[in-house]
Order: sequence, then structure tokens, then C-alpha cells
Amino acid sequence: MTIQCPSCGFEREVSEAAIRPGKKYKVTCPRCSAVFHFALPEAETPLPGTPSPAKPSEQPATPQPAEKNETAEQPEKKVSAVPHLPTEQAGDDPLPPGATIPIFPTVDEPPAEKPEGGASAKKEEEKPRSLWERWQRMREHVREYDARQEQDNGQPGKSSAEGRPQGAPWESPEYYGFWGSFSRTLLGVLFHAPDFFRNVRCELSPIRPILFYVFLSLFQMLASRLWSLKMLNELTRTTSDPQTLAMAENLMKSMNLPLMLLVTPFFSIFQAVILAGLYHLMIRMVQPDRSDFSTTLRVICYSSAPLVLCIVPMFGSTIAALWFVAATFIGCKFALRLSWGRTLLALLPLYILMLAFVSQIPALMNAGA
Repeated sequence: MTIQCPSCGFEREVSEAAIRPGKKYKVTCPRCSAVFHFALPEAETPLPGTPSPAKPSEQPATPQPAEKNETAEQPEKKVSAVPHLPTEQAGDDPLPPGATIPIFPTVDEPPAEKPEGGASAKKEEEKPRSLWERWQRMREHVREYDARQEQDNGQPGKSSAEGRPQGAPWESPEYYGFWGSFSRTLLGVLFHAPDFFRNVRCELSPIRPILFYVFLSLFQMLASRLWSLKMLNELTRTTSDPQTLAMAENLMKSMNLPLMLLVTPFFSIFQAVILAGLYHLMIRMVQPDRSDFSTTLRVICYSSAPLVLCIVPMFGSTIAALWFVAATFIGCKFALRLSWGRTLLALLPLYILMLAFVSQIPALMNAGA
């Protein structure tokens, strides 16, 4: 009889005489250590008066055509939980001579607990069942990677007490790499804002945070231009109003890409400094001993991480703006070591003024038109 592992497809011949029909057996694969169960169906009892099939030894020497319900020779039985897979893959090493699949007498008893770190337990851990478990597993892998990086690249002169560089990952590209520092900063702000902003305060130069804000502003500009042009092109194909067509054409001409690429960095730097100054002023009025302009500037720059959502049409920009406000609030609270009440008292008037200004933009545009 051939027994096939449902995990890796490994096969092994086992004597059928050692297997009792109707009893369940537990098998451990010698290749991948996966545990699975199988059982042979019980032999059917012939009805009274029904002749039993002839044994192979009693069959005549000359081959005879097999009749229904009578078999001259039983085909090889094969027990498998999955379709047949090739036994040996390209590059696989065969099992050593004499390797066998251990067969246990029964599975009525509860399965023995496997030691932690075993191959089968490790294989089960590698199959998360939900999206949340997958996310937790990814975070564990990131922590393990950080631990290995600390052991391999730890430099006492440039590292903090925990072995990691000071500040945000974006400010240490020589430690994480360019894309590693950029992605870790994005994920930290989006999904782990309290932990991220606790370590954002440092004595490094603010040039790297400002560059992060500039990159995200350029991405927002390109995404907005893409969706605006697509909407205007659709409008010109569906409308027949001459005024609407003229307005759409003027807007499309005003979206000069080289000019926007040249102006956006300077405008974003100016915007980041002005916002940081307003936040710093409001916090200084509430708790002057905790205010720090450099830290506030870092909070504003790194809070622009949600601008990556501008790639989503229609609602992406709105969600990014709301997420930016929430990130700046959390960032000021944890980076400057403020209480929730003090943070709310300092920033709530500023948010109200910003909301009032944004609500007046449509009226100003209609008045100008």
C-alpha cells in the first residue's frame, strides 16, 4: 500500500498486512514532520448465498475475463488526502536508506503535546488564520529583523541605549537603508503613531524630516493632478456646454507639470514651517516648559505620511487630511510628553480656526468667479 503525505506529497510503501481495516492510524512524515491520519475501510461481509471472490492462488493459470463483482487481481491501494504529487522534486535529496514512516496502533488516545519549536508546531504557526494574525506575524518579523540589525550593525557611538539610532527610521538611512527607513516611517506613523512619536525627539538636523514632507507633498501633487486630468477629460467628452468646455481646457492648461514640480518643494517647505510655528505657539501658550520648535517641526513633517492615501480617487484626499490632523495631535502629545487635556486645550482652538477657514474657501471661490 502507498501512503502519501498531504503536505509535501512524499510517498512510502507500507505492508498492508500490518494495517487493520476500520482502525484509524496516525502517521508522521519523515520529510516534513507533518502529522496526518488515515484509515482503511472495513471489508464488506458477503451476503448469505453469495459466492466469495476467488483468492489469487485459486485462480486458473490462464487469464479469464473478469466478471462484475469478481476481480482477478486487486489494483494497488493508495491512501492520500490530496491528489497525487511527484515524489521527488527537482533538486530534492531522497531519504536515507531504511527510513520508514512510523505507524502508531490507534488514535483513540489524545495526541501527545509536541515540544515548543518542533517542526510540526512551527509549520502550524506559519499558517495564520485571519488578517489580524497575519498583521501580528508581520510585526513579529519586523521586530526580529530589528534585533538582528542591532546585533550586526550596532555601533555604540551612533546608537541609543537600546541599540537603535536616535530619532525616526527615516533619519538613519545608513542603518535601515533608503526604502527600509521610508517604509518603516510610513508604517510607524499610520499604524503605531504613539510608539513612533515617543522616539521622534532628538538633536539631529531637521533637514531629513523636511525632505520627507517634500516627498509626500510631491506625491500628493502628482496623484491630485492625475485624477484631476482624468476627471476633466471625462468632462470634455460628456458635456456640450461651450463655457464648461472652455473652463476645462483652461484648467488643463494651468496644470503645467514642470512648473508644479518646481513650485511644490518650496511651497511645501513654507507650509511645514508655518504649521510648525502655529502648533508651537499654541503649545507654548498652554505649557511653555514642554514646547520645542524642532520637535514640533518633526511631528508636522512625519504626520504627512497619510498623504500616500491621495492615490485613492474621490475620498483619498479627505481621508488623508483627517488622518494628518489626528497624527499631528497624537504626535504633539507623545513627542512633547503632554497630557491629553493639555494637548486638547492647546490644539483645539487651532483646529477650529482651520475648519472655519476651509469652510469659507467655496464662498471665496464663488465670489471670485
